[in-house]
Amino acid sequence: MVKQRNDEALLLSDEILRNFELSELPSQNILLKCLRLARLLNDFEGVEWLRQEVNGFDSDSEGLLTPAAWAATEKSGRRYFIDDPDSKAQNPKPKKVEQAFTQSIAAMEASVSSGRARMDVAFDRNVSLSSISQFAAPQGNAAERSGIQQQIQTSIERIEKVKARLYQYVLNLNYELSFSELTEDIFSRMRLSVDTALKDIYPEAVQKFISVYENLKSDDDENWANAVLTCRRIIKEVADSLFPPLAEPIEVSGKLIKVGEDQYINRLIQYIESKSSCGKIKSDVGSYLKFISETLDNVHEAANKGAHTEVTLQEAERYIIYTYLVIGDVLSL
Repeated sequence: MVKQRNDEALLLSDEILRNFELSELPSQNILLKCLRLARLLNDFEGVEWLRQEVNGFDSDSEGLLTPAAWAATEKSGRRYFIDDPDSKAQNPKPKKVEQAFTQSIAAMEASVSSGRARMDVAFDRNVSLSSISQFAAPQGNAAERSGIQQQIQTSIERIEKVKARLYQYVLNLNYELSFSELTEDIFSRMRLSVDTALKDIYPEAVQKFISVYENLKSDDDENWANAVLTCRRIIKEVADSLFPPLAEPIEVSGKLIKVGEDQYINRLIQYIESKSSCGKIKSDVGSYLKFISETLDNVHEAANKGAHTEVTLQEAERYIIYTYLVIGDVLSL
């Protein structure tokens, strides 16, 4: 379901960017599509911002913008500074106060269109010089045209400011969604490779990984901790399959190394040593293996002591990815 929504959001973001770049739709229509994009991604802050842009900025009983509306004007680039009228009379360098223009994009675009129509008729008509009285020279429309042109220019500048913020918002989401899809494809290929290899040496691992994913769907941090503990069990049982525990230590480079039931990392490292002739690969995989095992062991020890293990969802997801990576490295040797 999440992937389906993300796929739809990626297609929609591509479409919106094209709409912006090719001026295919009125800005108000594009704005509505931006709002849908935010809803698809459950970007609640973005939804509130874009809702204010679509429906108008909320104000309180005194006519002042609400905090949410004021925050939305910042995201839209609608803020500007003017001289404080209260301090201007007493101070040659008056303080600056921040304000925001709140006209909708649709209203500003309508203002531009009407301004251009007025410009078409605000021209100086031809007058016969012989009919001009020396006391009653006709007044031209230069001042009117200047005012209309200034109004048009101001509206266009404001529209472009808001559109630039909207475009950047959609562009950022597009990059994130594209990268997420690429990362997911890479991880999916790696996961398929690991799952296929695991079926040969430890078929139950695939089912255990499924239980890990189920735990991640929970809102309970204890289930997230359980997912991490399951990862530890998977790594240990992979070690049991590749290098079963031995009662007696083994000698490596003149040192005795314990490879019993609890020394599953030592056993995996010895398996790596036996399978790879490249010193750098053995060092890299070994270091990575020790890092993830220490973290998983800490969670395991805390759980055995009855202590509440605080594991965030982000940490649990990261440990699961680490588990896949390290098992994939070991099985690829």
